[in-house]
Amino acid sequence: MLLTCTQHVMIKVSSNSLSVGKFAHLVVLPTGVESAAERLVNSSQREGGRDEEIVVQFQDVAVGKTAEKKFKIKNTSAVKTEIQLVRQNSSVTPEVFTFVLNNKNLQPDDLVTLSVKFTPMIINEVCIEYFHLHDRSGGSKTTIKCVGTCKGLCVSFASDTIQFGQLSCGKTSTKSLEIINSSDCEAHYQFALDSSESVFKIDQRCGTLQPRSSKKLICSFQATQPINYYKKLACVIHNQEPLFVTLLGTCHSDAVKPAILEARHVDWYNSLTYRGLSWYSPEQIDAMEKEGNVCLDGDGIPTRQEDHQHTAMEEYFHDGYYSHLAFAVPHVSMNVRDIDFGRRIQLDSIMQKSITLTNHTKDKITCVWMGDTSHVFHVTPNSCDIPPLKSTSFRVTFKPTAPDQFYGAELECYAFYKCLTEYWQLEREYISPPWCLPLGTTGHTFSQQSETFLPKLELSSQKLQFPAVSLGESSFTSLLLRNTGATPIQYDFSNDNSGVFLMKPYRGIVEEGQQQVFLLHMSPTKAGRCEKVLQLRLNDDNRNTQKVVLVGYAEEAAVKLDNDGFLFFRPTCLNTFSTQQYGVRNTCRVPLRFEWMMSSDDAKLLTVSPQSGTIAPNEHQMHKWSFKPKEESRTLMKPVLVVTTTRGRLLSKSYLVPAEGKGTLGSLRAAESSVDCHNILAGCMETKNIDVFNDSDCDLHYELHVDSDKVLLQKCRKILRARTIQTIEATVQPTTCGTFTVAISYQLLSSADDTAVYIGEKRHLCYVVVSAVFPTLVATDVSCHGSASGRNKMQLWNLLNLSRFNSLMMKPLPLSSTSQKTTESMMASRPQVDMSFGAAPVGSEDCIINLTIANTGTISTNWSFVFPSDVQLEVPYWTSSYEGEQISTPDDSLFSVQPKQGHLEAGCSETLTLKYSHKIAGTSRLPVLFTVRQGQQLMLNFVGVSVKQNFPYIHFAQTSHTFSPVPIGEMVYAIHSYELFNGGGVPLKFWLDVRGLKQLCEDNFDCNIFECLTPSGHIPSGSTVSIEWLFTPFEAKTYSVGVPIHVEGGETTVITFSGTGYDGVGEFSADEEVMSPVECRQNFASSYNEQVLKFSKERIIFGDLPLFCEKQQIVFVTNTSENCCMSFKWLVSAEHSQFLTITPAKGLLDPGASQICKVVFTARGVPVLVNNLDVACEVMDETERSLYDKRLDRWLAKARRLKNEFTITDSLDNVSKAFRRSKCCQQRNDKVPMDVDFSPYKILPPITSSTPLSTVKELARIAQDETFASPRVQQALGTLSRPPVPSVLHLSICARVHTIDTFRKRFPDRIKKFFLKELPCFPCADSITPDRSLAGLEHTDEQVLVDVLANILCNLLEEEESVGESLAQLALEPTPYFIQLAPATRQQESAAAAAATRQPETHTSTTFPDTAKAQDLMPEEVTDHDPQKEADEGCDDMTVVNQLLESTLFNIISEAFQGEFNITAPPKLLITKPTL
Repeated sequence: MLLTCTQHVMIKVSSNSLSVGKFAHLVVLPTGVESAAERLVNSSQREGGRDEEIVVQFQDVAVGKTAEKKFKIKNTSAVKTEIQLVRQNSSVTPEVFTFVLNNKNLQPDDLVTLSVKFTPMIINEVCIEYFHLHDRSGGSKTTIKCVGTCKGLCVSFASDTIQFGQLSCGKTSTKSLEIINSSDCEAHYQFALDSSESVFKIDQRCGTLQPRSSKKLICSFQATQPINYYKKLACVIHNQEPLFVTLLGTCHSDAVKPAILEARHVDWYNSLTYRGLSWYSPEQIDAMEKEGNVCLDGDGIPTRQEDHQHTAMEEYFHDGYYSHLAFAVPHVSMNVRDIDFGRRIQLDSIMQKSITLTNHTKDKITCVWMGDTSHVFHVTPNSCDIPPLKSTSFRVTFKPTAPDQFYGAELECYAFYKCLTEYWQLEREYISPPWCLPLGTTGHTFSQQSETFLPKLELSSQKLQFPAVSLGESSFTSLLLRNTGATPIQYDFSNDNSGVFLMKPYRGIVEEGQQQVFLLHMSPTKAGRCEKVLQLRLNDDNRNTQKVVLVGYAEEAAVKLDNDGFLFFRPTCLNTFSTQQYGVRNTCRVPLRFEWMMSSDDAKLLTVSPQSGTIAPNEHQMHKWSFKPKEESRTLMKPVLVVTTTRGRLLSKSYLVPAEGKGTLGSLRAAESSVDCHNILAGCMETKNIDVFNDSDCDLHYELHVDSDKVLLQKCRKILRARTIQTIEATVQPTTCGTFTVAISYQLLSSADDTAVYIGEKRHLCYVVVSAVFPTLVATDVSCHGSASGRNKMQLWNLLNLSRFNSLMMKPLPLSSTSQKTTESMMASRPQVDMSFGAAPVGSEDCIINLTIANTGTISTNWSFVFPSDVQLEVPYWTSSYEGEQISTPDDSLFSVQPKQGHLEAGCSETLTLKYSHKIAGTSRLPVLFTVRQGQQLMLNFVGVSVKQNFPYIHFAQTSHTFSPVPIGEMVYAIHSYELFNGGGVPLKFWLDVRGLKQLCEDNFDCNIFECLTPSGHIPSGSTVSIEWLFTPFEAKTYSVGVPIHVEGGETTVITFSGTGYDGVGEFSADEEVMSPVECRQNFASSYNEQVLKFSKERIIFGDLPLFCEKQQIVFVTNTSENCCMSFKWLVSAEHSQFLTITPAKGLLDPGASQICKVVFTARGVPVLVNNLDVACEVMDETERSLYDKRLDRWLAKARRLKNEFTITDSLDNVSKAFRRSKCCQQRNDKVPMDVDFSPYKILPPITSSTPLSTVKELARIAQDETFASPRVQQALGTLSRPPVPSVLHLSICARVHTIDTFRKRFPDRIKKFFLKELPCFPCADSITPDRSLAGLEHTDEQVLVDVLANILCNLLEEEESVGESLAQLALEPTPYFIQLAPATRQQESAAAAAATRQPETHTSTTFPDTAKAQDLMPEEVTDHDPQKEADEGCDDMTVVNQLLESTLFNIISEAFQGEFNITAPPKLLITKPTL
């Protein structure tokens, strides 16, 4: 459509918007690391779908202090949200918990820190508050429960009694009193004592104790009246109950000597008080005892009755004066305890007030006032006797000494029984302590016109919160006043006329710099809030007043029930329990005691825990209810909750809670009837999940049972909700390998706790099928470098004892030995493997061995080498297996393993580098623990030998050798070999002491069991020589003999040779078993990562072969380098080339290229055992060699150029002088020698053996030339770099050759599979001409014939149509007869076998000589055959056909290897056109 600029078109676009609605979700995360006792957050999910509850616990916080804890809130949703924190309705006042939230808006995945502060106000009170944390949308809700405890002080005396003893009038006795503060807060104390008026004095009457400290106070006693003194002194402490200390003293004069008052007398008096006998004087009690009216014990103390225990606070307040309550009627009372004289203007006038003392006892008492008329305050008369039940008045005089001063004192009056002055007249020592009556006095001398001192003070708080109490209970608190000014302060608190609040003391004087502690008491008379404002009048001036607000609560029992007081249970299985959490909240400020009550019928169905207990103020306590139905129906029950206060008037209140439940039936089933657990590590644990379904309407309590210890359940007793699925964790822990089937059953329980009982029989749930395995870590390949580079793989395999290593690693370790801890006892119990690093002269190259280990199991595992230094154990602990042997304990610098630990997945391998340094002469051993996680643990004894220079030494990896098993009764026995390695730096001569062999021969009926064919010989340095042995067992048993091997100039070693003879066919029928050693079954593959040229396999096993056969195998040689050309050359010795051929013998490989090498083994000569024949392959880096040749050419060219060049450095004058000097010398006598300096000419360094021959010749020529001897030329030429050294790879060959007859007997099914290349043919020279037979062909002619026929076949195959037609025509022609292609007759085979059996039994070489032809093996008795016919039936043509087929197959494999065609592709189907 075409639009112009003036047209309008409406286009409607529709789109679909997709969005996902999300609720915000807040998660509370703890921060910091705290102890278990002070963990910040305890998160638990309540049952019944309740909100998540977070508990924030504050413990032991001092009053007035603030504690803070923090946690983080995370928004785990993908939407932005706003945090809201709401306080639940609480009766706790004031608010002691506060929250600080810096940021309320949270982005997705953001974190915010929320801090909680706790500031307690009342000591020894538990505070609980609840807060609701939720987001603005209400998607998530979390309840934060804050619990805090206010910690009070802990101040005590070291001793609560101070006994001054006897003292003369006017004398002073001093004692110490230690006061201890064991809390973490400061403690303010004050003694209720006026040291100026009392006979008892304390140096620090008030003060402050630092946290966790103590202070020693000096107490003194000084009296003027000869009487007994007793005072129970109160020490008032801020925020703690008062302490009491008992002060005792006795004063004597010359005339009056009262009995000495002791602490036991106070106990005696208390006993009298408990029985009501203290109202009688000791004289009266003595008379009553004589009359029999009272019974006393042997010490004169009446039988003591238990008294009601009172708190220290109650004892301090309830004295009958400050409080209307008193525990007992006082023996002597005073009508007033405090006198205020007010203002006195005239100093010369006397102001007096009267007080009255009443005697409430049954005998006369004497009252004595302390002080005299010289004091500002004094009492007259000073002493007076008061008859029983009578009163006496005394006058208190105030006589100030200076104007404008405040005066205050506490006078003391001691009253005691009159009869105590003549105590010696009593038959028993009855002494009653005196009663101390204090009297407080105050006054001042300020005139009405003058102003009093301006008070400067500090109050600890102007609003005091009393702990809440129930009706009939008292509550206490304290107030601290500090005088911070330089003048005394007179204080006067107003009284509460209602009697609810009391204060002690309420009037007095605080000196400058001192403090006063007040104790306050509250006794509410009705429930509710109690509040009073006390007026504090200071310095008798209405202008100096302050207010102190007192607040307290009297509570009645009240709770709030969840769910409006109803309780519902889910449907429950019969005879089982279903539980339900039901909450009860204490809505009052005092703790409540609760108790659940129900009828007997309901008690059979319902149980609750706890049945009774205490609920803290504002606590929401959860009670666990259990319902156990007896029948399948609905049931209504009516339990009752009764709550009462814990102290005071026990007022109770009841709440009815209706409960409803239903009984039903149920069963369980598993999601899978059989749970498979494959590849479980033996001795290890693995967890499997089993899903269990509950299809019924009721929750089921059940217990799981297993019939084997191989499967463990984490929690046997569980509960499964109705219509839900539950996952059970089954821990599979097999102790041995194998497959096991374990049955799991279940049984219903009455509940899920330990007190549950079983219901019904066991029911089957499912089966668990366990397949247990263990880690199998074995050695698969080994190679060497350095000093051991001449060793082949089989020698390294035997040196490291890897056969034993693999056999032990294949055995599972017992479960009790899988611990990874390394201890002395565990080391001694581990299997041990000796690993030898060979021998080399001191200072040789390090022995570097590359060991490849593979995980052949089905599970991954970790492995590690543990050296003694790794676990800090002494080496002798690790070397317990070498008792009596001289051991060198090297450090880690001689032996090393890289890497020392690793992880291997199943089917993977890793190459380790083991290194030994020849630094120290001698034999070095180091025990190393090789551990596999949850697998075998082996003690590897690393052994290395460093030979002294010029010392002949043969290295024996082991002191025993076992020959391959040999059958008895053989006509021809195979030759065995034993290798000796010269580990020293010089050639050596050895010989064997065969006397033991002769003794073994005599013990076996003069039969040669062991025969050494090479008993002596020479070994070059670093070379190996094979000793040939002939083992001919006489019986089917094991033979062994010790043979000493002597070394000329060296040590002698005894080697134990052993061999086993067996009878019959079948024990060793397979090729692998005939080869006997386990390592022969191992086809090594090159796995060393740094090896550039690699073989497809480094061991070829031809197996058992008959004589005159030929067997071929191929080896792929691959150049793994990316930029280097590599050449290889097979080094086959002359004697080995008679039966072993490798083609091509050498080759050049480009980077990444490969070459096929054909290895042909021809069985010739005599039967022999070829075990681990080592074929070396020399590998050269041609790229590096080419670079070296270029550098060498440049070096030689430079050397030739410098030969003809020289530089003149002398000046012209020196040249003229030298010319004149030489001319003068020529004129002298010829006998005078010339002084020539030859110092510049030095001999060239020796030519090293690593330099090629051509280079050596060139360097030798240069060295003979004097021109190159100049230092200038040598410095210009520089140092010639060393040429690249070829590396050597090893190919191991294993085979065993049998005679044809023996092979046919032992392997009757295999004889037809071999082509006998050199059958015994016996041609006649007169009848057979070279033209009719191929036997006369030379080797080159035979190879030409094979190549020609191979080309003919290839050309024929290329012409598919003509060849097809020719083959179709040949199929119609009769088959021609060629006598050369006829199979050999049985007579020929038997003749060849008989000839082979008559070979000599003793041989001197393991090679196959050319003289051992088939004609030599022809028996003489076979003469009934026509020689002409035997020649015609020769096998030369069959050999050509065999080689032709071999060449064809080899060409096919080569072309497939080069990628010319796919040898594994399916054959093509040719569909021809159908003929009509």
